Amino acid sequence: MEQVVFIISILSLAVALILFIGRVLTSGLGKAFEMKSKSTKYMLSSFFLYIISFALYILISNS
Repeated sequence: MEQVVFIISILSLAVALILFIGRVLTSGLGKAFEMKSKSTKYMLSSFFLYIISFALYILISNS
């Protein structure tokens, strides 16, 4: 169970970073956090999934 949650966490972080880097390279840093874009919404939701899954991983591994 720990490994599955950790893999989900790492994959969601990778997706968030790839989308962020791609958005910065194409539109610049100022528009990277513009909420009108679908890629920004995907990036932020992937980052929130990372936060939740990593917190869950920490809770599971410490118990």
